[in-house]
Amino acid sequence: MDIRANAIDIIKIPLVLVIFLIYTSPASASLAITDFFSDYTSSEVTIRSNQNHQGKAVFELYDGKNVVERQEVPFKAGVGETVSKVILWKNKPQNDYHTAKVSIYNDTKLHGNKTYQVSYGTIAMPSFHVVDFSPSNKGVQLLLRPFNPSAVDIKIDLLDSNDIVYTETKEDVSLTSNTELKIDWPFLLNNNENYTVRIKILTHRLNAEPLINTYVASFTASDDVDILPDDIEVDEYGASVTLRGESQVPFDGFIDISAINRVTNEKKTFRQQVEEILSSGKEDTAGVVWKDLVPGTYDINIQAVNKNNIALDKYETVLRIPEEDVASKASVTGSSPSLPGYTGYAAAVIVIVVFVALRRKRSG
Repeated sequence: MDIRANAIDIIKIPLVLVIFLIYTSPASASLAITDFFSDYTSSEVTIRSNQNHQGKAVFELYDGKNVVERQEVPFKAGVGETVSKVILWKNKPQNDYHTAKVSIYNDTKLHGNKTYQVSYGTIAMPSFHVVDFSPSNKGVQLLLRPFNPSAVDIKIDLLDSNDIVYTETKEDVSLTSNTELKIDWPFLLNNNENYTVRIKILTHRLNAEPLINTYVASFTASDDVDILPDDIEVDEYGASVTLRGESQVPFDGFIDISAINRVTNEKKTFRQQVEEILSSGKEDTAGVVWKDLVPGTYDINIQAVNKNNIALDKYETVLRIPEEDVASKASVTGSSPSLPGYTGYAAAVIVIVVFVALRRKRSG
């Protein structure tokens, strides 16, 4: 018995060593595909690495045995890191069924591949209609109109080239009537950067895998602000203007105001730096004091201008400065007990500064 037991133990040792070497070999499963999805709009692969790798993912779309499209995407993965890469198919499918394939390489060595069956047309028809899908500098809004009641998961991906830079998922959304979804980007965007938003909607089905449909739309990020008409004050002293940021690309700019005399056509221009740098939803008020504006009627043009001298929004109004008001205001200002020793211009400056400060305090 002891001899037989010893023999078995001797046999077990090499087997254990072989198994150990298989699972600890540097080349064994050091780079693997953990997930792969594709439809006729986009394709996504998730790669898991046990070592530092710099390679490429090759996406192919087949119609039978014929390659309809092929795209290569480089990737870099560190030890224990998971990376995802997304591509958008450029060619429209001609048939109802296609096969998507992804292969991952480190240099020229193939580490693995997977396939995914792609359905097109009525076969993959969802039970809803996408009424509105509008990505912007601020965020994205989605409006779905159901044909039949259903429950869906909605995943929103913000793509920068082939990388997912932000993801938000809404689970178990009930589609029984028109359903609107809005999200705002929670971080700043790069000016003049091209971004793509992909919406992946998974429709729940009894006794079957969810039906997946994706939709993509692109936008170019840029700064944007709105002039708030209800928060504009223009009088014989000057003007105050409130701006609100409408983009996750920060606005760092000015208000430009021109006053054109309707009789003489003489034009005076005024520029004031906006103190705050404005992103989505943030407000600030800036003001100017007229200088050398004689009595008369003026067309006032207000513009929000960025550092590149591009006007992002504008507002127009008319201002009349009566002669008697100017004379009376000058005398009142000179004798006012609340502003002793100040000229009319200095008093006007104080009025505008105080007004802007109160606006900023209210909006901040």
